[in-house]
Amino acid sequence: MRRPALIALALGCAVWAAAQEPAAVLSSDSGHYRQALEGFTEAWGSSVPVVGAGAFLPAGATAFVAIGTKAAARRWPRNSIVVACLAPSIADDTDDTLTRVSLMADPQVLVKHLRVLMPRLKVLQAFWSSEASRQDTEALVKAGEDIGVVVLSERIFPPSRLPERLRGLEDKADALWLMPDPELVNAENFAIMREYAAAQKIPFIGPTEGLAERGATATIAVTFREMGRAAALSVRARLAGRAEAEVIYVRRATVTVNAGAARAVGLSLSSDAADKVLP
Repeated sequence: MRRPALIALALGCAVWAAAQEPAAVLSSDSGHYRQALEGFTEAWGSSVPVVGAGAFLPAGATAFVAIGTKAAARRWPRNSIVVACLAPSIADDTDDTLTRVSLMADPQVLVKHLRVLMPRLKVLQAFWSSEASRQDTEALVKAGEDIGVVVLSERIFPPSRLPERLRGLEDKADALWLMPDPELVNAENFAIMREYAAAQKIPFIGPTEGLAERGATATIAVTFREMGRAAALSVRARLAGRAEAEVIYVRRATVTVNAGAARAVGLSLSSDAADKVLP
């Protein structure tokens, strides 16, 4: 084979390899985003090129993990593969090329954990606000139906209406659940939910581990590292030509219980109900 042909073949192989190697796009250098990136590279098996949300994309790359909403919302090359994680404000119909890793644990896993925490659970009141949370909430309702738990889904819009809605809440639910919706889960609304739950002696379950430290009865959460791992597996599947769902749910969840808050609402726990128990 002549030298020009060899060079052309080498260049072609290099372009193909670049197209098969994903690149990571980060919204910022936040610790949460870095943990997701570490999970991604662990599951991928090697390091990948990393750029900021506003930077030029690596030449030749056609597959990307977008970590954070700012990164996910940028323009992507036509026919590219994009998997977004830690991007809860991205609606599922934003871009046909985009797959989203949910902040919520797999709904079936979530309701099973809830049943272990509260064996008598029959009715769960779930609150959400942003349109991007609609599909996750609908999936949770369906998962509840499958094991005999009624999930009462209610959109709180605008999020400032939460206190008004709680005041009018009928005594139907056995527990309260906040969807991992940044528009709804702010410091003020969290404090209101915590105080309401304590006054009504009803368990309040949160979607991120840190909320248990701040007084939620318990949390059922997915780690940022696990979200990154799920993103890597999805990118690999799509590169191999396998169809992937629009939303990816992580099946491994960590259950954390605040023992003091649990006692305050009359929730007694079995020894295997939680991965972590806070005093």
